[in-house]
Parts: sequence; structure tokens; C-alpha cells
Amino acid sequence: MPRWYRAPPVDTVDVKPSSSLPVPPRGLGTLFFLALLWLLPGALAGVFRAALGLPLWVGALVGVAGVAGLTWKVVSRERPWPTHVPLAILQALYVATALGLTWRMLGIPAMEGLVSVGGGDAGNHVALRADFVSHEPHVYQGFILFHTVTYGLEWLFGLDAFTSFRAGFYLVPAVIAVALAAGVESVAGRLWRSGRAQVAAQVVLLVATAAAWPFLLLRLLHYHQADGFYGHLFGLVPLVLAWLAYGLPRSVWVRCGALAVFTVFYRFTYGLNLGDFLFTCGVLVLVEGTRSFGPRYRWGAWLVGLGLLGAAAYAYWRLLPLASLVGGIRIHSHVRALRVQWWTLAGLLAVRFLSPREDSVERRLLDFALLFCGVNALVQFAYKKAGLPLEYYFLKYGLHGVVLLLCVALFVTSIRMGAVFQKGLARAWRWELALAVLAAIGLFEVTREWGRAYEVYEPSYWERVRGEPPFQTMEALEDRGATAIIRRVLRDEGKRFGGLLTPSWPRSNFSNVALGWVPDDWSASGGHWPLFSQGQVREGPGLCVFWEASATDWEGYQRVSDDNHTPLADVVRKLQARPDKVCRDYAAPWVSSGSRTLCYRCD
Repeated sequence: MPRWYRAPPVDTVDVKPSSSLPVPPRGLGTLFFLALLWLLPGALAGVFRAALGLPLWVGALVGVAGVAGLTWKVVSRERPWPTHVPLAILQALYVATALGLTWRMLGIPAMEGLVSVGGGDAGNHVALRADFVSHEPHVYQGFILFHTVTYGLEWLFGLDAFTSFRAGFYLVPAVIAVALAAGVESVAGRLWRSGRAQVAAQVVLLVATAAAWPFLLLRLLHYHQADGFYGHLFGLVPLVLAWLAYGLPRSVWVRCGALAVFTVFYRFTYGLNLGDFLFTCGVLVLVEGTRSFGPRYRWGAWLVGLGLLGAAAYAYWRLLPLASLVGGIRIHSHVRALRVQWWTLAGLLAVRFLSPREDSVERRLLDFALLFCGVNALVQFAYKKAGLPLEYYFLKYGLHGVVLLLCVALFVTSIRMGAVFQKGLARAWRWELALAVLAAIGLFEVTREWGRAYEVYEPSYWERVRGEPPFQTMEALEDRGATAIIRRVLRDEGKRFGGLLTPSWPRSNFSNVALGWVPDDWSASGGHWPLFSQGQVREGPGLCVFWEASATDWEGYQRVSDDNHTPLADVVRKLQARPDKVCRDYAAPWVSSGSRTLCYRCD
């Protein structure tokens, strides 16, 4: 630090504030954190079932009791109500803007909020969820938090598979937005007592989010949703919350406890970056054991830290057999993406050591992100240097690091800009201003460069933003109009579902499971691939078979048959020739004609 720098005359040391100091202005931050706590019942329900085989209601009940008790304690003792009205209004505006922007860019009303670019993973997740909640607690290696949350939403609100998946997907940006707003307030309130600085930080967060999200975060969320990577995306929720849960608490015991809890949640959400998370937690526990624990507990902390590092090594070893696995995925410029990740890490490392030494809460947040994203980058670098194939899982590997770095960049820019407006800076005002300007420039540059690295996602992304047919790169994940007709026919006829034929692979795999036909062994059959490629419907007494029969569908059936050398086109033509078939036209805003045709017959 420059010799002339003088910290603000407030309690910025990471200890419990004295009652003689002015209370920092409070916005909606505490209420936001209490709202985020209500993710706990779904998380515990999934963990208890996957790890112990217990019914879902057991973990959900424990989570509801815990959250209700904690909420009551906070509300009755801490009085978390806002004391600074402009700050609270600004935070509400920020969350509303972030979510409104997300829905405006990704919501695509013509397809009711979800799209597909051709992959069948969405249908696989519906089948996995059905197995998980019914009879197989250990399905999908236990990566089931997305499945638990979406099933809980269905149970609570009477949703179907499509609407619950839509809610689960949009929950990811919602959690990120709420966590950022609450995190900025918590850190700013710890560093300064100035309402003006708090408001300035939240204003910068609002402006930076409005600028960065459309050109990076929403583009990444769009593609990974469109290709069906729901579990991978949902892993961002425990990652971002773990980042704050470690950085914000004053107590070292709470910080280490948060690392332990979120290690469990992250492990049961998605495992691709589990080694990065375990490594981060291991190093942080070792540091805390050395710096914060007394001699009585230091050895225990070191043993836990070393155990986490060993678990990280084991997680990386388990990933090696996946190196050569292939899958349908768009190939982005991974060289550019990794280079930008290195530059972002270097910039945040500079901020880490140039910021005032008293700002321990800010340093902890930077430490978590630097460790996680740094080892994430190192793993990618080592992987490429080893000459391993740059296939499916490698191309997915960097997502969590990129999103966390973007969150940290938004956070640092907001805090550094807010610091310019605090009182008592004396001659340090220029230093704070220089840090703030550098942080803002860095955020702009890394957003732009990462946008270039992922420009392969642009055609489908801007189609989604435009939201009107004709669509060249996207299609409907589920034909909502056809699904409504199918459900109505089955109810009116008193029949069971025998299958839906469609020339769309993602729609076939998703809709058939969503309508109740779960493959006996989805991994052995490739989901509903036999139904899609060969037309293997279920016919017989009490069953109804459905098929899409618009003019454009017949070319699609023939193309699927030709590509796979299967009799699908002939099967559909025979069904169409049946005299007992019934065909219905219905509105479909996602096609240029505005309508489609669905046919069916029942035995």
C-alpha cells in the first residue's frame, strides 16, 4: 500500500463491532439471505435420500424446521427490517431488473421459456428424476439436487415436468442476483457506515449487471439450458452461496462449518468440478487452522484440510476415465476462454493485495474465488498439456470458474466504486478511485473477451432473444399445445399413454417421459432412442398412440429414417393410413404457420 494511505476511521477489522460505533444502514440484505435459506429443505431432502436412502419428506421436514427456527430467531432478535429506504428500494429494483432482463433475453414466450438446440439430456434428467423419487436413491452418482428441487416445486404447486424444469432453471440467475445484492450490502456495511457509499455500490452493481449479463452470463445460461445440462447449471447455486458463506461470517468456526456443509451440497449437485471445490476448501481450512485456531484445535484443522486435499485428488482421478467420452456439445474457443480466465485471476490477485489490509471480509471472498478458479484453470492447462482429448467434459469444465469470476468481478467493481464515496479517505481518495476505475475497466474487458470466446453460442442466443419464428438453430423442448391435447384425450378416453412420435429427438425424449413413459433402463436404451428412431410405440387394449403430423414433420420422419437406417417413416405412414385415426389442429406460436397438427388412435 502507498505510505500515505489511511483507512477510513471506522471499524473495518473483522471482529464484532463495538456498540459505540454507528450502526450501518440496512437494506434488504438480511431478508434476502433469509429467503435463500428456504432452499435448504430441498437440499436436505435430496442429500438424505441420496446418501441414506430416506424418504424425501424426512430431509424436507428437517430443513423446514431448521429454516423456520432460524428465521424466527433472526426476526425476533436481530430485527432485520430495512432502516435505509433508498438502499432497500434500490436493491429491490436491482433484483427486479436482473430477473426482468433474464426473462426478456431468455424467456421466449413462443416456446414458454425453455428451448432446445438438439440434445436429449433434458429427457434423461426427467427419467433420472422419476427413478430417484420412486425407487433408486443412488441414481446419477447422487447428483440430484436439481431433481429434488424441481420435484418439490411440482409437489407444492401442481406443476408438470416442463414448468418445474423452467422454474429450476430460472432459479439459478435468481439466486445469483439475490446473493450479489445481499453480499454487496453485507460487505459494504462491514467496511463503511456510510449510506451514501452503500447506495453507490448498489448503483454500480445494477449498472454493471445490466451491462455484463446479456453479453456473457445469459449467453452461457442459454446454451447450457438449450443443450439440457440442467444439473451442471444448478451446481452454480451451491457454488455462489458457498463463496458468500465462507467470506461473510466473522467466526472462524462458522466459516469452516459453511465449507463443510456446502461441500456436501456441491457434491450432491454435480461432480465435474468437485475436485476444484474440495481443493479450495482444503487450502482454506489449512490457512484457517494456521492463522485463526489456537494450538488446541490447530492439528484437527490441519488433518481436515489434508483430508479435503486427498479427497480432491481422488475426485480428479475419478474424472480421468471421462476424458475420452464424447457427446453433443458446441465447441467454443477454449484457448481464448482459458487465457481470459488467467488474466482475470491476475487482476483479482492484484486487487487482493492492493486493497486495504483491514478489509478481511473482502479478502476472504477473493481468496475463495482465486483458489477455486485458479485450480480450475490449472486443471484445464494441465489437461491440454497432457495431450488428452478435448471432448465433451473438458468443454464443460470451465463454466463454473467463468461464472464465479464474473460474480467476483461484479462484486469487486461495486465495492471499489462504493469505497470512493466513503468518508474519511483523506489523501487516499485518489487511490480508491484508481482501484475503482481499474476494476470497472477489467470487468468490461473480460466480459467482452469471454463473449468472443463463447461466440459460437450467439446464433441460437440471438434467435432466442428475438423470439419469433422462423428459428434456424432452436426448436421447442416440448410442444405445449400437443401435450395439452394428449392429456385431455387420455383423460376423456380413460386410456393410458402409448407413446408420442415426433421427428425431434429432444422433444421425443423429454415429452414421452413427461407424459408418463419412463424407460426401464434409460442408460442402456439411450433414453427413448428406440421410440424416436424406430417408432417402437406401445399398442394394445387401453393404450393411445400419438404422432406429430404437420406438413413439415413428414420430411423430418424420412430424414431420421435415412440417417439411422430405421423404419420410423414407414411406421408413421401406417399409423396415418389407419381409418380410426383422429387428427387435430392447434395453435403453435413457435412455427411460422402458427399452427400444427397432432394425430392419435386408441385401442
